Amino acid sequence: MKRLLCLLLLLLCPVVLFAQDGLEYVEVEVNDSQPKGVLVRPGGKKDLIRLYGRGFELVKKAEIYRGGQPYKPLVCKFKLVARGMADLEVTAGADAQPGEDYQVVLFTPKSSYPAEFLSVEVRDPNE
Repeated sequence: MKRLLCLLLLLLCPVVLFAQDGLEYVEVEVNDSQPKGVLVRPGGKKDLIRLYGRGFELVKKAEIYRGGQPYKPLVCKFKLVARGMADLEVTAGADAQPGEDYQVVLFTPKSSYPAEFLSVEVRDPNE
């Protein structure tokens, strides 16, 4: 009986260890994008960035930040396209201020992931 119990425990041990390696340990990682950034004009048309990486199935939303705070005049929509691929659609409201100091942040239920290398620029509509 002890042998059977030991054998059963040995067989179940890898299953328990595997179960701990679930989605809660996966992080969002952006490896590349096409293009490397977006250029939007206040009140103008949307621009699209295709992201390549991993963990996108965990992302619940994306926001644009400026000065460490969410910047509401810029709207960012996240859409999962396929495993390892997602689209970001960026639109600037009429009251968006021109600048290059905007940052895309991806959010999961447990964490946030700034997309450091993506550039978001808002240009004056008169330029």
